[in-house]
Amino acid sequence: MSHNVAPLTAIITVQGVEKSFGSRHVLAGVSLAVHEHDRIGLLGVNGSGKSTLLSLIALGVAAGADEGTQKAKDATGPDEGLITRRRDLSMEYVPQEPRLPPERTVIEVVREGLRGQGDALTRLAALERELAVPGGLSGPRLDAALLAQSSLHERLTHLGGWDQEHEIRGIAASLHLPPFTARVGDVSIGERRRVALARALLSRPDVLCLDEPTNHLDARTVEWLEARLLALPGALLLITHDRYFLDRVATRILELDRGQIYAYEGSYTRFLEKQAERLDNEANRERERASFVRRELDWIRRGPQARATKQQARIDRFDQAVAAGPKGGLRQPGSDALKLSLPGGGRLGKTILEFKGLGKSLGGKRLFSGLDLIVKGGDRIGIVGENGAGKTTLLRTLLGHIQPDEGQVVVGLNTRFSFLDQGRADLHDERTVLEEVADGNEQVFLGDRPVHVRTFLRMMLFSDGFADTPVGSLSGGERNRVQLAKLLRVGGNVLVLDEPTHDLDLITLGVLEEALQDFPGCALIVSHDRWFLDRVATGILAFQGAGNVVFHEGNYSTYLARRQQEETDLERQQKERVAAQPDAKSDTDARQSKNAPSAARRRTYHEQKELAGMEAVIGAAEAKVTELQGVLADPSIYKDRGADVPALVAALDAARVTVERLYLRWQELESFSR
Repeated sequence: MSHNVAPLTAIITVQGVEKSFGSRHVLAGVSLAVHEHDRIGLLGVNGSGKSTLLSLIALGVAAGADEGTQKAKDATGPDEGLITRRRDLSMEYVPQEPRLPPERTVIEVVREGLRGQGDALTRLAALERELAVPGGLSGPRLDAALLAQSSLHERLTHLGGWDQEHEIRGIAASLHLPPFTARVGDVSIGERRRVALARALLSRPDVLCLDEPTNHLDARTVEWLEARLLALPGALLLITHDRYFLDRVATRILELDRGQIYAYEGSYTRFLEKQAERLDNEANRERERASFVRRELDWIRRGPQARATKQQARIDRFDQAVAAGPKGGLRQPGSDALKLSLPGGGRLGKTILEFKGLGKSLGGKRLFSGLDLIVKGGDRIGIVGENGAGKTTLLRTLLGHIQPDEGQVVVGLNTRFSFLDQGRADLHDERTVLEEVADGNEQVFLGDRPVHVRTFLRMMLFSDGFADTPVGSLSGGERNRVQLAKLLRVGGNVLVLDEPTHDLDLITLGVLEEALQDFPGCALIVSHDRWFLDRVATGILAFQGAGNVVFHEGNYSTYLARRQQEETDLERQQKERVAAQPDAKSDTDARQSKNAPSAARRRTYHEQKELAGMEAVIGAAEAKVTELQGVLADPSIYKDRGADVPALVAALDAARVTVERLYLRWQELESFSR
């Protein structure tokens, strides 16, 4: 039996696109198709062309010609190839460094996401005025107007409805946007990225292109964004280093490798399995080719007399085999796991680092107080919390850049810090990588051991050829690796890293994780990358709000499970305490009544009726809590109704407050006499 399955319709097609930057050929005949509901993760090493390809697709869609085709001839487009798109396709693109008008306010930029809704409302109003004229339209014109009216109503529903003010407020709160009245030019790069992301999400485009959207987002906000993207009605093209995020959001992976693109259906976990198979097959084919070339080369070298007696076809096969060698070098399975050596700073002493009653406030906000912590040999402590909680302030306090309000930081005599600042040092685009890292020196010192700069760059995963590349031609991730090398060249036995994973590709992240696991010293790491912290951290220092900072042994998943269990236990204890209070109150009242000259206030008739029905009311309120917990525990809710998740969470919080209020009222009514 055959089943008729509707074919997938491509809304964007990339055909044979090539792109070079000087001598670097980053895209070599790339072809792909994007379909209506694709959620595509775009992967590749730093410099492989991920951001270039994404921006070319964005340019191709935005600048499409009348036929829906763009073949760019200038420096901003592809050198060769076609990008085609469906007519009337809407798209939003959020690059790593969005360019927003600095003079405009935050709310003005965010409201630009409602352009589609505004256009639809204007067209609908004009059409309805035309339809309201008695006898104005008839026959086919009337039918066409009614069809257009229906389409506009559908379009408005797709864009989120008529009133979007609640949507603006919800997205602003979830993304922690700066004040609406703030000028875009006055906010930080992280805040500008969130403003651009809010604008893009608000527009509900047919295609959403995001380049590293989780940078500068805390873990809770990343989880919200996951739910939002799972509910996205259109297509998604995504570059991200957040592997949990990628695993939950993407349904298809496109890998850029040496200018070519490889497609994998499924999640990131499925991609890892299929990629290993591909690389293994590629290595086997290369071994067979190399063996053939060696045999034929031996025959070719036997001299003109031997060659003259052989068929020309054999020589042609040899030439073809040589030409078929891998372009740009073969990637062996596991060869991605190059060895990164982090420079150390000598042996640690008995005392490494201690916080004693540490406290700090900024701008009237309590960031941490009474913080006690002893850092031991081999500790790799992940520091987590919402943006603005005080994580970076804590790092600067322990480094002595700022002084605590109370308590003290005890630094061991042998402790040497190596600090990677979240802001990063500015790079000089005109210098080569070697010149930028060396900064006029032939050697760097790893501890007390001098090492040549080129050797150090090899330790930091830079090839000799790459060392001579101008910094200005590097990708964002490659620039980040240069900054990492530049800041780590001094060495240290205690690494203090503020968001070290920003813009790094997944291969570099993997080797950085392994390097940190092998590092003989200690590390304190601020990061929102959950996968990274699960692999690296031996303990979590969590900023939990209101100056409360708590240390947990184990990685991030262990901390999260323990935190959730603590919240569940606390909720149960509160309910048990409230339920037990009426009896305790009655006992107290009974004892006091023996000594009290007057009796307690009597319940009124209405209060008596209220008390009689209180058990049923509380039961219904608790059932509501259970119902909402069940809804939010269902994984499909984040896929099918992701936009409703924030409202459901708020409803659950409100339901819990209602239960607590009802228990308190029950206690009060029980305290009255009959």
